[in-house]
Amino acid sequence: MLNTKRTFIEKITLQKVGSKLREEINVLTHQEQQLTEEEEKALKGLFLSSIRASQDLQKFGHHIGLEYNTVYDLCAKYFDGKQEFVPFSNSILHHLYENSNHPQIKTGELFVVEFQDLEFGDIITTGIGVFKIEKKLDYINFNHRKDGVDFIIEKGVKLQKIDKGCLILNTEKDNGFRVFSVDNNSYDAAYWKQSFLGLEDVLNDSYQTKHYLNLIKDFSSNLVEENDSYAQKDFLNQTIRVFNDNLFITKEIIEEELLEPFEMKEKFAEYKENYKLANQVELEESFTISSETLKKEKKKIKSEISLDTRIQIKIDVDEIDTVKENIERGFDDEKKMHFYKVYFNEEL
Repeated sequence: MLNTKRTFIEKITLQKVGSKLREEINVLTHQEQQLTEEEEKALKGLFLSSIRASQDLQKFGHHIGLEYNTVYDLCAKYFDGKQEFVPFSNSILHHLYENSNHPQIKTGELFVVEFQDLEFGDIITTGIGVFKIEKKLDYINFNHRKDGVDFIIEKGVKLQKIDKGCLILNTEKDNGFRVFSVDNNSYDAAYWKQSFLGLEDVLNDSYQTKHYLNLIKDFSSNLVEENDSYAQKDFLNQTIRVFNDNLFITKEIIEEELLEPFEMKEKFAEYKENYKLANQVELEESFTISSETLKKEKKKIKSEISLDTRIQIKIDVDEIDTVKENIERGFDDEKKMHFYKVYFNEEL
């Protein structure tokens, strides 16, 4: 979906954003940062590797109109050449500060970046990146001299993962642009994507794949009777097989290949409507599976059966037929306990 092999940093600024709640002072920028080739390579890797890890494509939105979304409006004016980069960066900082009202929000450094040569689908475009660094780690810096070696302990950031970031692509302006966003801290989740950016999901195949799997995973709790977690795992694993075996999912495929064997067709239809209302999602009757999203969501489905006897049974979600042939669940009347019987040829 997003190719950054030829991408480079055209402009970049660095600022400090404080917490409005604690009345901390911002440090604005007065000029662009000048990067060496090595610095540009390192920072591009830090920023874009974090963004590429996000598969959720989003867009700007507002209940009144897009022009009332501050970040959208600032980016639209900048992309149209109506504002210089440094004032634009300071405006982004100011808007972020105005939304830093939660007590958990931390002070941090803010990079605002203009990227060139971003390949998105079949187009080459520019983009704006906004990246906030919050967490600092202790590290040792060594000083080598002729008469010995000494060190100093300082705080810094590993060039691996950004705390918060977004990449705004200069495409589909009239429909809220296209935005990738990442937030690796959970203590203030609403403030970055909702309060600061005002993002909405793009209703594409990735969205449908993700939310259908979440719906089915949520619904699977209906299959847990008498603490029979294997029934739930069986249903979820059957779901993965159906999604693996079909490039295109329809209502009929879900009913015939997944729900009918478990006699859950009517219950699922009712549950689906309630789920859509409760979670405010829009689910289509048919869609093309996003392989990248499926791969990502499969990792979230627990493949272990955890027992109160401190035993775990791990199930291969991609080999459910083999698993079903070689595992049995029962109840021992003498011990008054449930049991699993597992068949195998040899230990691996």
